[in-house]
Amino acid sequence: MSTPNPTPQPGRQTYMAPVANVYAAMVQMLGFNASFDLVHQDERSHAVTFSAPNLNGLFAAKVVPGETAASSAVEMTAPMDAGEPAQQLVVKFYKDLGDQLMAQTAVQATSAQTTVMSAPTQQTEVVPPVPAANTAHDASRDGQNTPAGPGNHRASKNTFMAMLTDNNPGKTSTMAVAALVVAVVFLIFGFVALGTYPPISLCIIFAVIAAALCAVAYLKTQPGKKHGRILTVIAIGVTVVALALSLIGAAGGRPSSSSSTSEDATSTESCDTVTFPRDGISAKLPVIDNTKGNIYYEYSDHMAMRICDISPEEFNDYMEKLKKAGFTADYEKSSVHYQAKNNDGDEVRLQYSESYEQLTIRIESASYIKEEEEADDEAAAKKAEEETAKQAEEQKQAEEQKKAEEERKRQEEEQKRIQEEEAKKQQEAQNQAQSGGVTPAVKEAMDSYESFMNKYCDFMEKYTADGAPTSMLSDYLKMMSEYSETTKKLDDMDQSTWTDADMQYYLEVMNRVNQRLASVS
Repeated sequence: MSTPNPTPQPGRQTYMAPVANVYAAMVQMLGFNASFDLVHQDERSHAVTFSAPNLNGLFAAKVVPGETAASSAVEMTAPMDAGEPAQQLVVKFYKDLGDQLMAQTAVQATSAQTTVMSAPTQQTEVVPPVPAANTAHDASRDGQNTPAGPGNHRASKNTFMAMLTDNNPGKTSTMAVAALVVAVVFLIFGFVALGTYPPISLCIIFAVIAAALCAVAYLKTQPGKKHGRILTVIAIGVTVVALALSLIGAAGGRPSSSSSTSEDATSTESCDTVTFPRDGISAKLPVIDNTKGNIYYEYSDHMAMRICDISPEEFNDYMEKLKKAGFTADYEKSSVHYQAKNNDGDEVRLQYSESYEQLTIRIESASYIKEEEEADDEAAAKKAEEETAKQAEEQKQAEEQKKAEEERKRQEEEQKRIQEEEAKKQQEAQNQAQSGGVTPAVKEAMDSYESFMNKYCDFMEKYTADGAPTSMLSDYLKMMSEYSETTKKLDDMDQSTWTDADMQYYLEVMNRVNQRLASVS
């Protein structure tokens, strides 16, 4: 972008307003504008002298009659040696004066035409006039209801469908969405329960939570409230299905009354005559004579065997013999089970099957128990070490993968940034070439401003032609919002970077806008 040349002496700017109005607007603008300091004013010649902060020299502006009685022009001179800053201030002076004229026009039009609303005016923002409200026409309608025509009869609603759906406009109820999400999670839990057999109490708790959310969501989507009844109905259906699945899964995992452990279970194995072991740790057990059964294993420090044809009374008698033999420490006892230790730390376990009248006996020495515990601890420590090493390796791989991914993304973003910058430069060069030297951003902002003002003038023409209907007030409010955005875009631009072509185009657009506004005033 080229740098503006030193400030030429400005010419004149035309405004479609009488000399007195332009002069009054100029004095008022200079009195409240922070960019200018009013030094002297001459009402007889409609001339003013003013200065600018941080700039040597005085500016002079004079309002003279225009080519028509309804127009006038402002002739302005700037300090010869002020350079580029003076030129920028001249452009701002013309713009702010035009805005002040529009603001005064808006206030006058509003005071003369409307009693319904009063448009607030601001010193730094131009507000086009508010359309006058046709209060006489609307007053005749106050308190009247529009009768329903023949085509307005409605069919009676289906009561059942009305319970499942709603006609509420607006946002969807958050509770309805939450109920559906929880119901879906409950459904997933129901499918998982078919294979994991969770407690029934857990299923009931989950169902109560889902049902409570569904109830609240149903109340939130009553007629006249938030939208989302159909989501609530779906959530209710999903909750019912999930409850059925979870209960089936919980019931399938309940243990059968006839189940038993693999080694302690009764079986149809043959019961042969067997000699009760008397060596090693087995010597500490009371002997059962004339026994039938089989020995699972026998070592010096641990043994296990099964004995057949043992009545409940014989089981109880043998349990008492164990107690007399010293196995009374840390005992656990039931009608079919007994487990205890002696003073040496040896442990014995009895498991009786009433159905098959069979007794399983196990005994382990204290040294064997300690070795088993140490072996278990060692295995657990080894497993934990392996798991830690595995996790460390996985974490290392994850970090390496993350770094590689970050590097790849960085390279992609860098490449994308370079491409975007290159494309932007090419587009800017192309736009500037097509716009006759005017900077594309300036041209876009000025074209947008002119387009809006033309639309506003069209609106005022239609408003006047239609007899000032109140129904157009909402369109006016929308137009005011768009006007604020358009003028803010202009105000935010850095005029110090504008070229001569930019400033010339700005003045041309402002001239056209002022002429169009005058045509509809």
